Amino acid sequence: TLSELLDKYILLKKLKSATVLAVTNTANEFSKFLKNKKYITDIMISDITRYQEFLASEKKNSPRTIDGKVGYIKTLLNFAISQGYLIGKNPAEGKSLLTKKQKSSGGYLIFELDEIKNIYKSEYFYEQKDQDPDYYYILLLGLITGCRINELTSITKDQVKISEKGSHFFVIRDSKTAAGLREIPVPNKLFEVGFQEFIDKKTGNDPIFKYVNREGKGSGNAVGKKFSRHLELLKINRGKLVFHSLRKFINNFLMKKDSGVPYEPRCQFMGHEIESVNVATYAVEYSIDELSAIINPFQDKIIGMIDLKI
Repeated sequence: TLSELLDKYILLKKLKSATVLAVTNTANEFSKFLKNKKYITDIMISDITRYQEFLASEKKNSPRTIDGKVGYIKTLLNFAISQGYLIGKNPAEGKSLLTKKQKSSGGYLIFELDEIKNIYKSEYFYEQKDQDPDYYYILLLGLITGCRINELTSITKDQVKISEKGSHFFVIRDSKTAAGLREIPVPNKLFEVGFQEFIDKKTGNDPIFKYVNREGKGSGNAVGKKFSRHLELLKINRGKLVFHSLRKFINNFLMKKDSGVPYEPRCQFMGHEIESVNVATYAVEYSIDELSAIINPFQDKIIGMIDLKI
């Protein structure tokens, strides 16, 4: 049954608790929708189609949400095929409603430079250095490192390191992808504006930021919610601008046509998978000092653009 398959999938795969919750909720919803169809071998392509129609008409889910749920079902059934529980084609294969281009264009927007300057030069931002230093530094790091919000909130003191050649960097051990497990250059300037003192005040090896991820799909994060209020205060309300939009901003900044960062080191820094087979096969990983030499000048430019005060 789908329920038994789910139990085996969770047992054998190392999943984050939020992912387990999302997959379980979807599997339970799909099982209830199937009603009399008890076994995974009974699931047909038409069942997936009817489930999509049900999600759209009855649950009022968006195409993006529907694709996400069907994606979980497809993953479970692919697991069943690989384990020998199901033979033949996956009935959920090729059922995406959105094209790759539509998914990309329908996601979060990218901050424009004027908006970045507005955020980081605002009185509210500088007030946080005393009132909520966790938010102040995590917001700076979001802009300078392009880290995902969960990557930053999971950082502990022993993940903040310095190389033999004096390059500051983070070791990311918790990320949504394998490529996200990486070493990220952090500019020395940040440690000169109080970040080192902020770290030194922390005890033990718990995450250095007080913000923690709330488990469960769509439940959000305390940093993201505060950032949304920050944007509302500054009347920055142009579409889907969220904390992740900072990551998109620095990626675009590093992609400048004439003076940007080459593809390979940029992917390594951002934690992006290299899609080119030729590059992925023959690429050599940059050392943290090599990567810092490439990335630090661009990070310093960003710090200069927002006129970061000591």
